[in-house]
Amino acid sequence: MKVAIGIMVAFGLVSAAHAADLTSPLPHEPPAAPAPAFTWTGLYLGAHGGYAGADFKTEPTDAYGGQKPDGFFGGGQAGYNYQFSNNIVLGLEADASFGDQKDDISVLLASDEVSFGLDYATRIDAFGTVRTRAGYAVDRFLPYVTGGLAWANAGLDFHRVITADGNVAVDNRASDKQTFTGWTLGAGLEYAVTDHITAKVEYLYADLGSKDFDLGTPIRADITLQTVKFGLNYKF
Repeated sequence: MKVAIGIMVAFGLVSAAHAADLTSPLPHEPPAAPAPAFTWTGLYLGAHGGYAGADFKTEPTDAYGGQKPDGFFGGGQAGYNYQFSNNIVLGLEADASFGDQKDDISVLLASDEVSFGLDYATRIDAFGTVRTRAGYAVDRFLPYVTGGLAWANAGLDFHRVITADGNVAVDNRASDKQTFTGWTLGAGLEYAVTDHITAKVEYLYADLGSKDFDLGTPIRADITLQTVKFGLNYKF
Protein backbone atom coordinates (compact mmCIF):
# COMPACT_ATOMS: atom_id res chain seq x y z
CA MET A 1 0.00 0.00 0.00
CA LYS A 2 2.77 2.42 0.88
CA VAL A 3 4.39 1.69 -2.46
CA ALA A 4 1.17 2.43 -4.33
CA ILE A 5 0.66 5.71 -2.45
CA GLY A 6 4.23 6.75 -3.23
CA ILE A 7 3.75 6.04 -6.92
CA MET A 8 0.53 8.10 -6.99
CA VAL A 9 2.16 11.03 -5.18
CA ALA A 10 5.14 10.95 -7.54
CA PHE A 11 2.82 10.79 -10.55
CA GLY A 12 0.84 13.74 -9.23
CA LEU A 13 3.97 15.85 -8.76
CA VAL A 14 5.15 15.06 -12.26
CA SER A 15 1.74 15.95 -13.73
CA ALA A 16 1.64 19.21 -11.79
CA ALA A 17 5.11 20.15 -12.95
CA HIS A 18 4.17 19.32 -16.54
CA ALA A 19 1.01 21.42 -16.29
CA ALA A 20 3.02 24.30 -14.87
CA ASP A 21 5.37 24.09 -17.83
CA LEU A 22 2.41 24.23 -20.23
CA THR A 23 0.86 27.27 -18.56
CA SER A 24 4.06 29.30 -18.10
CA PRO A 25 4.27 32.19 -20.63
CA LEU A 26 6.60 31.80 -23.57
CA PRO A 27 9.38 34.34 -23.90
CA HIS A 28 8.38 37.23 -26.24
CA GLU A 29 10.52 38.48 -29.15
CA PRO A 30 11.65 42.10 -28.80
CA PRO A 31 9.40 44.52 -30.76
CA ALA A 32 10.66 45.59 -34.17
CA ALA A 33 12.27 49.03 -34.27
CA PRO A 34 9.95 51.65 -35.83
CA ALA A 35 10.83 52.82 -39.34
CA PRO A 36 12.67 56.15 -39.30
CA ALA A 37 10.45 59.17 -40.07
CA PHE A 38 10.92 60.76 -43.49
CA THR A 39 13.00 63.95 -43.53
CA TRP A 40 13.30 66.58 -46.25
CA THR A 41 16.89 67.35 -45.29
CA GLY A 42 19.35 66.70 -48.09
CA LEU A 43 20.70 67.58 -51.51
CA TYR A 44 18.55 66.94 -54.58
CA LEU A 45 18.75 67.05 -58.39
CA GLY A 46 15.86 66.95 -60.81
CA ALA A 47 14.14 67.82 -64.07
CA HIS A 48 10.99 69.78 -64.90
CA GLY A 49 8.66 70.84 -67.69
CA GLY A 50 5.84 73.31 -68.02
CA TYR A 51 4.24 76.25 -69.75
CA ALA A 52 5.33 79.90 -69.73
CA GLY A 53 3.63 83.11 -70.78
CA ALA A 54 5.30 86.52 -70.95
CA ASP A 55 4.17 90.11 -71.30
CA PHE A 56 6.70 91.77 -73.64
CA LYS A 57 6.14 95.52 -73.66
CA THR A 58 7.81 97.92 -76.10
CA GLU A 59 6.59 101.32 -77.29
CA PRO A 60 6.41 100.35 -81.01
CA THR A 61 4.39 97.16 -80.38
CA ASP A 62 2.18 98.46 -77.56
CA ALA A 63 0.40 100.63 -80.12
CA TYR A 64 -0.75 97.39 -81.82
CA GLY A 65 -1.79 95.49 -78.71
CA GLY A 66 1.59 94.41 -77.38
CA GLN A 67 3.23 91.01 -77.56
CA LYS A 68 2.78 87.96 -75.34
CA PRO A 69 5.26 85.22 -76.22
CA ASP A 70 4.30 81.86 -74.74
CA GLY A 71 4.99 78.16 -75.10
CA PHE A 72 6.31 75.02 -73.45
CA PHE A 73 9.68 74.62 -71.78
CA GLY A 74 11.83 72.08 -69.98
CA GLY A 75 14.95 72.11 -67.84
CA GLY A 76 16.60 71.04 -64.63
CA GLN A 77 17.09 72.10 -61.02
CA ALA A 78 19.35 71.47 -58.05
CA GLY A 79 18.93 72.41 -54.42
CA TYR A 80 19.29 71.66 -50.75
CA ASN A 81 16.69 71.48 -47.96
CA TYR A 82 17.06 71.44 -44.19
CA GLN A 83 14.18 70.30 -41.99
CA PHE A 84 14.07 71.61 -38.41
CA SER A 85 12.60 69.71 -35.46
CA ASN A 86 9.43 71.84 -35.66
CA ASN A 87 8.87 70.67 -39.29
CA ILE A 88 9.87 74.01 -40.82
CA VAL A 89 11.86 73.36 -44.01
CA LEU A 90 14.25 75.95 -45.46
CA GLY A 91 16.06 75.47 -48.73
CA LEU A 92 17.92 76.97 -51.66
CA GLU A 93 17.23 76.06 -55.31
CA ALA A 94 18.65 77.05 -58.70
CA ASP A 95 17.01 76.12 -62.00
CA ALA A 96 17.43 76.72 -65.72
CA SER A 97 14.80 76.23 -68.44
CA PHE A 98 14.91 76.17 -72.22
CA GLY A 99 11.92 76.69 -74.47
CA ASP A 100 10.39 78.40 -77.46
CA GLN A 101 8.23 81.26 -76.24
CA LYS A 102 7.40 83.40 -79.29
CA ASP A 103 4.99 86.05 -80.55
CA ASP A 104 4.94 88.45 -83.50
CA ILE A 105 3.05 91.43 -84.86
CA SER A 106 2.59 92.27 -88.53
CA VAL A 107 1.15 95.59 -89.71
CA LEU A 108 0.44 96.54 -93.31
CA LEU A 109 -0.74 100.00 -94.32
CA ALA A 110 -1.40 100.47 -98.04
CA SER A 111 -2.84 102.89 -100.54
CA ASP A 112 -3.07 102.68 -104.33
CA GLU A 113 0.55 103.71 -104.74
CA VAL A 114 2.38 103.10 -101.44
CA SER A 115 2.43 100.26 -98.92
CA PHE A 116 4.11 100.16 -95.55
CA GLY A 117 4.80 96.80 -93.86
CA LEU A 118 6.12 96.41 -90.34
CA ASP A 119 6.96 93.20 -88.47
CA TYR A 120 8.12 92.71 -84.87
CA ALA A 121 8.93 89.26 -83.46
CA THR A 122 9.77 88.53 -79.84
CA ARG A 123 11.18 85.37 -78.33
CA ILE A 124 12.42 84.00 -75.01
CA ASP A 125 14.61 80.91 -75.40
CA ALA A 126 16.09 80.47 -71.90
CA PHE A 127 15.34 81.59 -68.35
CA GLY A 128 16.08 80.58 -64.80
CA THR A 129 16.04 81.47 -61.12
CA VAL A 130 18.06 81.26 -57.90
CA ARG A 131 15.59 81.12 -55.01
CA THR A 132 15.13 80.44 -51.32
CA ARG A 133 12.27 78.16 -50.25
CA ALA A 134 10.34 78.06 -46.98
CA GLY A 135 7.78 75.39 -46.21
CA TYR A 136 6.12 73.30 -43.52
CA ALA A 137 6.45 69.52 -43.75
CA VAL A 138 3.29 67.50 -43.19
CA ASP A 139 4.99 64.11 -43.24
CA ARG A 140 5.62 63.56 -46.96
CA PHE A 141 3.79 66.70 -48.13
CA LEU A 142 5.67 70.01 -48.35
CA PRO A 143 3.71 73.16 -49.22
CA TYR A 144 6.11 76.08 -49.64
CA VAL A 145 6.62 79.65 -50.76
CA THR A 146 9.67 80.74 -52.72
CA GLY A 147 11.39 83.86 -54.02
CA GLY A 148 14.67 85.20 -55.31
CA LEU A 149 16.47 86.28 -58.48
CA ALA A 150 15.35 85.62 -62.05
CA TRP A 151 16.91 85.99 -65.50
CA ALA A 152 15.87 85.44 -69.13
CA ASN A 153 17.49 85.55 -72.57
CA ALA A 154 15.16 87.46 -74.92
CA GLY A 155 15.33 88.57 -78.52
CA LEU A 156 13.59 91.19 -80.65
CA ASP A 157 13.49 91.14 -84.48
CA PHE A 158 12.41 94.05 -86.69
CA HIS A 159 11.54 94.12 -90.39
CA ARG A 160 10.25 97.12 -92.36
CA VAL A 161 9.30 97.14 -96.07
CA ILE A 162 8.07 100.20 -97.97
CA THR A 163 6.99 99.87 -101.60
CA ALA A 164 6.07 102.63 -104.04
CA ASP A 165 4.33 101.90 -107.33
CA GLY A 166 5.09 98.20 -106.82
CA ASN A 167 8.81 98.75 -106.28
CA VAL A 168 10.60 98.15 -102.97
CA ALA A 169 11.90 101.48 -101.76
CA VAL A 170 12.98 100.45 -98.24
CA ASP A 171 13.79 97.02 -96.82
CA ASN A 172 15.30 97.18 -93.34
CA ARG A 173 16.01 94.33 -90.93
CA ALA A 174 17.48 94.39 -87.43
CA SER A 175 17.78 91.92 -84.59
CA ASP A 176 19.17 91.99 -81.06
CA LYS A 177 19.33 89.72 -78.02
CA GLN A 178 19.60 90.77 -74.38
CA THR A 179 19.73 89.10 -70.98
CA PHE A 180 17.16 90.49 -68.55
CA THR A 181 17.43 90.19 -64.76
CA GLY A 182 14.91 90.78 -62.01
CA TRP A 183 13.04 89.07 -59.17
CA THR A 184 10.59 86.22 -58.80
CA LEU A 185 7.97 85.04 -56.27
CA GLY A 186 5.83 81.94 -56.18
CA ALA A 187 4.53 78.89 -54.35
CA GLY A 188 4.45 75.15 -54.76
CA LEU A 189 3.58 71.76 -53.35
CA GLU A 190 6.02 68.84 -53.21
CA TYR A 191 5.33 65.21 -52.29
CA ALA A 192 7.82 62.47 -51.41
CA VAL A 193 6.78 59.48 -53.51
CA THR A 194 9.58 57.39 -51.96
CA ASP A 195 12.44 58.23 -49.60
CA HIS A 196 14.45 59.39 -52.62
CA ILE A 197 11.93 60.46 -55.30
CA THR A 198 9.81 63.61 -54.90
CA ALA A 199 7.31 65.23 -57.28
CA LYS A 200 6.26 68.88 -57.31
CA VAL A 201 4.03 71.45 -58.97
CA GLU A 202 5.09 75.11 -58.84
CA TYR A 203 3.94 78.55 -59.98
CA LEU A 204 6.33 81.49 -60.39
CA TYR A 205 5.84 85.13 -61.33
CA ALA A 206 8.95 87.01 -62.48
CA ASP A 207 9.48 90.71 -63.14
CA LEU A 208 12.53 90.86 -65.39
CA GLY A 209 12.88 94.63 -65.48
CA SER A 210 13.70 96.85 -68.46
CA LYS A 211 16.43 96.83 -71.06
CA ASP A 212 17.20 98.40 -74.47
CA PHE A 213 17.37 96.43 -77.71
CA ASP A 214 19.63 97.94 -80.36
CA LEU A 215 17.66 97.92 -83.62
CA GLY A 216 19.48 100.84 -85.16
CA THR A 217 17.80 102.97 -82.54
CA PRO A 218 17.32 101.80 -78.92
CA ILE A 219 13.98 100.08 -78.24
CA ARG A 220 13.10 99.90 -74.55
CA ALA A 221 11.45 96.66 -73.45
CA ASP A 222 9.81 95.55 -70.18
CA ILE A 223 9.24 91.83 -69.58
CA THR A 224 7.22 89.91 -66.99
CA LEU A 225 7.00 86.12 -67.05
CA GLN A 226 4.65 83.57 -65.49
CA THR A 227 5.41 79.84 -65.37
CA VAL A 228 3.64 76.70 -64.21
CA LYS A 229 5.81 73.60 -64.04
CA PHE A 230 5.86 70.01 -62.87
CA GLY A 231 9.08 68.45 -61.66
CA LEU A 232 10.70 65.30 -60.30
CA ASN A 233 13.66 65.30 -57.90
CA TYR A 234 16.07 62.67 -56.65
CA LYS A 235 16.97 63.32 -53.02
CA PHE A 236 20.34 61.99 -51.89
